Amino acid sequence: MFDIGFWELSLIGIVALLVVGPERLPAVARTVGKYVGRANRFISNIKDDISKELKDEDLKKILADQQKLADEYKNAASSMNAAVSSESESLRGSVTMDDILDIEESNSNTSTQTSNTDKVTEETKNDDSTSPANNSSDETQVSTEKS
Repeated sequence: MFDIGFWELSLIGIVALLVVGPERLPAVARTVGKYVGRANRFISNIKDDISKELKDEDLKKILADQQKLADEYKNAASSMNAAVSSESESLRGSVTMDDILDIEESNSNTSTQTSNTDKVTEETKNDDSTSPANNSSDETQVSTEKS
């Protein structure tokens, strides 16, 4: 804090020795040391308080920023919710129960047709596997009829 070197301290000690005297010098040095220690503790407490206040202000700013973000998210969520509910209401008005039943019937018919198509495909595969033997017998019949 102060720029006091060895020679300055020795000069202060010599002057104190001359002014106070050798008998009272240790008591005065003890008292001065006590007050200097109190001053150092007082200054360090003030520094700690100031740093705590700065940290508190920083935390308050961070908390305020987070609160603003939370409010923005709440507003966005509520506007999204309103948009979804209005869209669903508009869809509810345009779709009737008959439309839903028609969709369900077409889905069930499609699945039935798909299963029927699968059966026909399997039967066709079975017929194709037996057809070469049938084709050779048909060719022999055709050739005998020509002769």
